[in-house]
Amino acid sequence: MSAIPDDFGFSIDLTVRNEWKNVDLLRTSVQNCFVAVFADMDGCHAIAMVTGELLENALKYGNWVSGDRAMFRLRVVGNAGNIEVSVQNPLKPDDTNAHTLMNSIEWINSFAKPEQAYRARMLQIAQDESTESSPSQLGLVRIAFEGNCRLSAKVENSTVTVTALLLRDEP
Repeated sequence: MSAIPDDFGFSIDLTVRNEWKNVDLLRTSVQNCFVAVFADMDGCHAIAMVTGELLENALKYGNWVSGDRAMFRLRVVGNAGNIEVSVQNPLKPDDTNAHTLMNSIEWINSFAKPEQAYRARMLQIAQDESTESSPSQLGLVRIAFEGNCRLSAKVENSTVTVTALLLRDEP
């Protein structure tokens, strides 16, 4: 992002209904907020992409059939040095997607740079003839690479929170 004083901070913290239309509304809103503040358009697009993709994952893999749990939470916080996007959604206690999520993030973070994880996953997909009938599991790798971020996740009390820390480009 462009040079902004170090004490400059920002925060977006919303609880939102789990409706598909809200993904695009929030992606666009986040992008517009950051365009109004920062001059770095690529950085603004990256924040919006990460936000949208994490929200889509929450809708795809969340537990939306249990009672009053029809909401997810979006947090975008930061300052001139760090930007963190996190999405929290309900999860079934025995959900196998949680295990897959944690393993995927651990694998992505085992690489020095997100680009290396992305290239490795693309190579795996290209070499695996059975991927036609199975999901590519490319989403999180794409978020890490295109958003230049470090991913983390935690599961607590039937809730999962996935966080992307957008990394600053090194000079």
